[in-house]
Amino acid sequence: MYDVLHSVLTSRAVFRMSMLVILGGAFVPESAVAQQAPATQSLPQVISCVAKQGERQVCAADTAAGVALLRSTGESSCLLGKTWGYDDAGIWVFDGCGGEFAVGSTSETSGGSDFIGTFEPYGQLRTHLAAFDDTAEVQDNATRAGINFRTRGAVKIFAGTEWGIKLVQSSTQFNLSASGPGDFGVVDTDTNTVFDARLGFVGIDFGWLGRVAIGKQNSVHYDVTSYTTDRFNVFGGQGTSTYVAGTDGGASGTGRADRVVNYRNTIFKILEVGFQGQFRGADSNGVGGSVQLTILPGVKIGGTATHTNWSPTIQSLVRGLGGDADYAAVGTYINWRVLEFGLVYSHQQNGDMAQVPILGMNVPVAFDANGVELYARVGLGPIGLIGGFTDLEPDVKDPLLNPEFKTRYVIVGGEWLVARTAKLYTESKIDLDSVTATGASGDNVFTIGFRYDFLWRTSHQ
Repeated sequence: MYDVLHSVLTSRAVFRMSMLVILGGAFVPESAVAQQAPATQSLPQVISCVAKQGERQVCAADTAAGVALLRSTGESSCLLGKTWGYDDAGIWVFDGCGGEFAVGSTSETSGGSDFIGTFEPYGQLRTHLAAFDDTAEVQDNATRAGINFRTRGAVKIFAGTEWGIKLVQSSTQFNLSASGPGDFGVVDTDTNTVFDARLGFVGIDFGWLGRVAIGKQNSVHYDVTSYTTDRFNVFGGQGTSTYVAGTDGGASGTGRADRVVNYRNTIFKILEVGFQGQFRGADSNGVGGSVQLTILPGVKIGGTATHTNWSPTIQSLVRGLGGDADYAAVGTYINWRVLEFGLVYSHQQNGDMAQVPILGMNVPVAFDANGVELYARVGLGPIGLIGGFTDLEPDVKDPLLNPEFKTRYVIVGGEWLVARTAKLYTESKIDLDSVTATGASGDNVFTIGFRYDFLWRTSHQ
């Protein structure tokens, strides 16, 4: 009798305990349950990061899964790529930008081990109305789209491709950055091609040991000449010997250099070095180097030199080409609070050419030159005022070139950032006393246009 009663009581106790566990589980907060079980997914982390006017601040974060600006909290507007961005070290903000940033989680418990890298589509949509030579024309202004990829880890593989897109088919192009690829001595005037390859490269980032890349990419010459080149909305670039011979500087190795292997590294965060070898088979080969030094916060000085070997075919094709080409440039770049300033002096020998029409044919004629280019921008909140100066003085030797041949003009303009990545701009070229290779006078040009930048970064499996 005792054994039976004990068995019943024990069974009832076990039953009551089981019911308490079940009922208790139903009313336990969901967050408490999540803490006890292994997590399979975590929410994005929100990080606040703020910089004072004229200062740069870096906030440590795991940015491998991407970063999004949730809310601006600083004194100035946050513009992606200009006053805020992110890299492997974290989120950086500059010049009064501050905000709350959402950082996607890639921890082991959230499945981050499945992500091997980041995938970054980007681009710029640019077009304007240009008034010149008693006419007006709607033109494209170097619209482009591209994709970058980068793996995770101590040693990273990176790759990128960029295509130029002609939104408008026009015969006149004032932005030298829109020049397509081509051989030295041959200028392609075809305006029917909608796409052309601007960049295409792969490489390895060894961390503190530096980065090696191979393909079509920005040259070491551009490391320094970019202090002014491509910073204007439309004009500029002619005084730096970057985009020469009516091309994108691919064959010369000075612009978007074609078929190159380069090495770049930053030492102690203040010294940047670059080395380049160009291997174009029988067409042209060359070597180059650049060095840049940050001497004060926001102040950089640099120098670069490139030597390009022209093939016998090119030397026989281009009139007056006295041998291989040499390019050199020195400059300084300042980025302080509301002021951005760049100055570049360049010299080239056997490195540029002009097309001279003779008996219905265009004859390529080489020349040497010295150039100076200045860029300045003053930012007042969403408004920016732009000014600049370009002077290219060819050393005229060939009788087919006009003895007064030179390029000299002033650039003035302004821009209004209607959104963080969109702006309206106006930019004018005021010619001083330019004379073309054939003796024609230079033109005054007025432009008004629109530019929209986009960038999206996400993890890649």
